[in-house]
Amino acid sequence: MIDLKNDPECLYVKGILSDVKLRTAIRTFLAYKAILCSRSLVFLAMFMIDMKKKKQDFVEVPDLEDDTVCRLLLYVYSNVLEDLQGEGALKLYAAADKYQIVSLKSKCRYFLNSNLCPNNLCDVLVFGDMHADDPLKAAAQEYALEHEEDVFRSEVWKAFAKTNPPLKTMLLKILK
Repeated sequence: MIDLKNDPECLYVKGILSDVKLRTAIRTFLAYKAILCSRSLVFLAMFMIDMKKKKQDFVEVPDLEDDTVCRLLLYVYSNVLEDLQGEGALKLYAAADKYQIVSLKSKCRYFLNSNLCPNNLCDVLVFGDMHADDPLKAAAQEYALEHEEDVFRSEVWKAFAKTNPPLKTMLLKILK
């Protein structure tokens, strides 16, 4: 029986008639330009406007880890996001941001917001700032204020404040 919902995922898994390869430092992933373009404005521009890339059958992605590319492609083909965890969520968010896959970025943001804790707050705060994601940054700031006792007394925050001098001053004022 044909299941149109699962067909794109099946194409990805089997790599049948793929027309482009995504190459990390270690692995090559088979993909389809049309599907990548349908989910990513960056891939669309790459394959439609950049004539050099349009003729190539591969795209180098040395800045992404294999697991991140695998998760990214699985999402692109199936709209499924499974087993997301801490650092992997940050890496997938960065990849979604880089390739402008808005729905994936939004889901990663939701995961990061929902899993804020004193141990990952600094990473999420810096990440939100680095990616100019005001909602993510605001959620991290709000969490810090709501849990100030746990956050500002944590060793993670103290180490973070040492590398960010304006925060060190703020921390000293709060701890008085």
